[in-house]
Amino acid sequence: MNEIYFSETYTNTEQKNINLEFSKKITKNEKTFLKLIFFKIISDFSLLENMKIKLEELSNNTEFSSITDYSLFIKNLSEKRIFFSVSSSSEKYEGSFGIISSFILNIDSVLLFFTEEFKSCFSNKKNFFSLLEIEKFIFMSESFSFSLYNNILKNFENSKEIILPISSLKMYLNSDNKYSRFFDFEKYILKKAVSDINIFTTFNISYKKIKEGTKLTNKITSITFFVEKSKHMNTSQDNTVYKMMELVKDRIKNPEKIYQLFLLYIAKRGYKYVYENIKYLKHTSSENFDKKLRKALLLDLASNSLKLYISINKSVDSSIVLFSILSRNINDIKRYFPKIEKLLQTSELKNINSISYFKDGNIFEFVNEDIEIYVEYYINKPSLIKIYLPDNIIKKLEKNKPRLRS
Repeated sequence: MNEIYFSETYTNTEQKNINLEFSKKITKNEKTFLKLIFFKIISDFSLLENMKIKLEELSNNTEFSSITDYSLFIKNLSEKRIFFSVSSSSEKYEGSFGIISSFILNIDSVLLFFTEEFKSCFSNKKNFFSLLEIEKFIFMSESFSFSLYNNILKNFENSKEIILPISSLKMYLNSDNKYSRFFDFEKYILKKAVSDINIFTTFNISYKKIKEGTKLTNKITSITFFVEKSKHMNTSQDNTVYKMMELVKDRIKNPEKIYQLFLLYIAKRGYKYVYENIKYLKHTSSENFDKKLRKALLLDLASNSLKLYISINKSVDSSIVLFSILSRNINDIKRYFPKIEKLLQTSELKNINSISYFKDGNIFEFVNEDIEIYVEYYINKPSLIKIYLPDNIIKKLEKNKPRLRS
């Protein structure tokens, strides 16, 4: 990387307005993929040199279930650049940089190589690209949230109250020509931006609407933001993190990385978010638990609120019989939940036939936002089948037929 970007010319602390946007509209799949990249890098910075991702990891993730051509998907993403505009009272810089410089795709994995500018975003040494804070740009749900953070809160970070006319606020949020009615502006922009700020930054903000005059029907002319800086977590003294580690310590292989993962998500999403996703995995097997934990935190699987629908605890003569019982139940569910058919063809669930060949103690497990299936086979004690479904699907099934059979 050219050392010019580490010079004081580009890294001085004068207040700056920073705007970032992608060269082309980014899809939901692409954004989730970038989040996956970020979390892998934060867990292991050596992956900045190159990162290998198994395609199975993507295909097992329902967020990517609609991707049929990984070569085209990664090619399109690698062609997208981040445009930046950095301005102050005395200077302005504009430019762009890419994230993925090249990739190599084979039958079961993709190897990613990153641009020097992107690598510099993670440098411990202060430089132009690290000041852009693109991790917040990636994680925030909307670009205008990033504008509120960079152009208002950071430039007034020592203020406990910030008063802005609506016209100025819209200008800062790059939404001058959007939503002439304040009701729409508040619903689709302001509330979303405030939520992103409170989740993904060290600021906690609320706001009050200011009207001209005292009548309820008067026009809203300005917004007062109330700003607090979150206290930085003292990890050596934070007992809550250690309590969470206690819940998983016997099931994880890399406690140091999981500890850092918890800190990251607590900072971004809060204690409750992490705890609920740990609790969500309570009844899953310990096999590949580190991976399951990362997936649950990334996709917030706990929010899916799947409920137990089928619970079978029964001795069977063979694994073939166990698979037959499971298949009958799944076939009945498919009639009222056709999405399962697609999962049986495109996801890890297509390997469900392997249950027919199970040996004593073998386990099958599948979980995503739509269904969770857990199967244990035993020769000398009862085997287990558990199926979890969304509440609305359970209601539909129970309305049309009795609880399924064993």
